[in-house]
Amino acid sequence: MGIKDLGFEEIKRRADKFREIAKRFPIQDFDIGSEEAEMFLEENPLAPIIGTICDQQITAENAWIFPYWLSKQVEDFSVQSIYNLGKDKVKNLLGKFMENRWPSGMKEKTRKNYLNNISSYIIKACYIISRHYNNDPDNMFKKGAYTVSEIYFILRTLPGMGPKKASMIARDFAKGAGPWYRGVKKRLKRRGIEFKVIDKYLSDVPVDVHVIKVFGRVIGEFKRIPSRKKFLDYWPDIQNFAKLSFPEFPGQIDEILWIVGRVYCNDSSPNCEECPLKNIPCEYAIKWRNL
Repeated sequence: MGIKDLGFEEIKRRADKFREIAKRFPIQDFDIGSEEAEMFLEENPLAPIIGTICDQQITAENAWIFPYWLSKQVEDFSVQSIYNLGKDKVKNLLGKFMENRWPSGMKEKTRKNYLNNISSYIIKACYIISRHYNNDPDNMFKKGAYTVSEIYFILRTLPGMGPKKASMIARDFAKGAGPWYRGVKKRLKRRGIEFKVIDKYLSDVPVDVHVIKVFGRVIGEFKRIPSRKKFLDYWPDIQNFAKLSFPEFPGQIDEILWIVGRVYCNDSSPNCEECPLKNIPCEYAIKWRNL
């Protein structure tokens, strides 16, 4: 079973069903388990940039707490002061922070590469913000009104901001959610600038392993998750399914796909019985789980 077997009418019916389920799905608020760290992300314009850069290979909670932790290790948490620390100092501090926080299966070589790459990205991002935005990250958005595509490419110009991260933050901005968006909006408002995101229908779905896995299983494309090299094969199908489900804001489907993938649709033992998408129906649950 797959897209060609389902046919257009069934795919459209499932997109409508998905919309119905997703609209009832409770919105997940930003929560990293630390009110102080979340408040800092909202108050300091550099903090969410560093948090986003760190958000790969480690848990999102640790990535977004790091800027707050780092602020306690330096006298001044600003673009220029972090840049002046230099790559080696940032690398050592990040290593100290991660000492007892590494994912259990992460190899030593991967840890070293992470520290080396992320510290380099942070310093290079500070350099770009200093050179192009007068040391103020909020100047990236000082025009006020932006399309989702404009926000995406503003973010993509920063080191460490790959397509997935840029899509994720652009989606959050379109939703009007998250500490980065709230902080930018508040600070620009104090400068007399009304920050807003227009043309939300242009938003894409940030594609990762959870999104690929759930979408592919729902439409019956596979039982086992394909290799990352084949992820791009599913990208156009996911984006267009999102437009069928939420033409006004396609990026809206990402949250439920990601959470279902993380909480219910485990690789080896998915909890299909309690999955909110099982009645779309999910072809995996029907064929391989016999539900």
